[in-house]
Amino acid sequence: MKEVIKNRSLLMCAVVMMLVLSLFSSDIFLPALPEIARQFNVTPSQGQKMLGYFLFGVALMQLIYGPLSDSVGRKRLLVFGTSLFIVATFAINFARSFDQVLALRVIQAVGASASIVLGRAIIGDLFSKEEAGKIFLTIFPIVGMSPALAPMIGGQIANVFGWQACFIFAGLFGIVLLGLTLTVVPETLPPAKRNPLSAIDVAQSYTNLLMSRRFWHYALVPCIAYAVFYAYIAESPFLLLKQGVSDKVIGFTYLSLSLTYVTGNLIARWSMSKGFTLDRALATGYTIFAAGGIMMFLTTWIAPNFSAGSIAAISVMTLGNGFLLPLGTSGAVTAVPSCAGSASGLMGAMQIGAAAIIAGIIGPLSGHNPQTFGMIVFIVAMAGFFIFQATRHLCYRADIRQQHS
Repeated sequence: MKEVIKNRSLLMCAVVMMLVLSLFSSDIFLPALPEIARQFNVTPSQGQKMLGYFLFGVALMQLIYGPLSDSVGRKRLLVFGTSLFIVATFAINFARSFDQVLALRVIQAVGASASIVLGRAIIGDLFSKEEAGKIFLTIFPIVGMSPALAPMIGGQIANVFGWQACFIFAGLFGIVLLGLTLTVVPETLPPAKRNPLSAIDVAQSYTNLLMSRRFWHYALVPCIAYAVFYAYIAESPFLLLKQGVSDKVIGFTYLSLSLTYVTGNLIARWSMSKGFTLDRALATGYTIFAAGGIMMFLTTWIAPNFSAGSIAAISVMTLGNGFLLPLGTSGAVTAVPSCAGSASGLMGAMQIGAAAIIAGIIGPLSGHNPQTFGMIVFIVAMAGFFIFQATRHLCYRADIRQQHS
């Protein structure tokens, strides 16, 4: 523990990089996606599979790494996952076909997903509940901004050095993380505290969660928020090009998403400090989110080529996401106290899975037409708002019945 305290700053840097790696790598290449599609002679919708395949891999592996690390320890899996990520990331630059690119993106995801699961676990191992809460409140805005910052950084790298440089940059990021893992990250789960790997116990925990009305009430919140966000992330290179934005500046348009997300996160924390209940704060966030969905519908239908309107609308929605993502995740993880660990893995898998599905289908559904895209975003946003209100009412009625039983 003395070594951990001595290297606390480097350890926290490593943990932040763990939590950011998969989200950062998911879409750093997006501004260069039209160029990648042209080089491999695929359609824009086929090109978007690079995002969808990666997200599916991350979603699936979150269900596996958690229970596996409880059995074999954290550091060994983290070294394995990061090493696999590095190899697959650099290998993408040598792919000879688009099918090879997609296969390497899946392998990249298998490696990257270790870091996000094990980063959370390492904090839980080393620090008390109160300390861990303070740490997560500090680093969550950084983690939440990474999907929006990555395209901005990747866009500038691609403009200067070409699309391959995006993956070189991501690979170097992984090398730095691997170096920190080997030198400053301890094994935080000693053999005496490890659990036998039991498929029956894991299945039982997941069953309890899936049967919980309260878990679904909260779990659907970040799923829908992420689905809309990644629908825009996947479609934006083609949407903004069609609206007249130069591919040289598309990366800069993501800056507003980062700023509004952090602003929403800060307002949500302030509202909770003023006595808002979790559901009241979530309702506030969903109202903002739905307003952004309405704004997206109106701007794309009235002025389909008005790029500033689309950017402003999604920025309002990410302001709402500053409420929905952290608070919805918090509610889902604590919905069934005896299954908190499994809830974290299942929540992460559902959240990233929703993003993967929408990233894979948004191109064919919208046909890269701004008006159709705006309609889809509006429908998903409003459906999420009404589902939240309906499940909130059902949970309230269940609480009343329990109090009178």
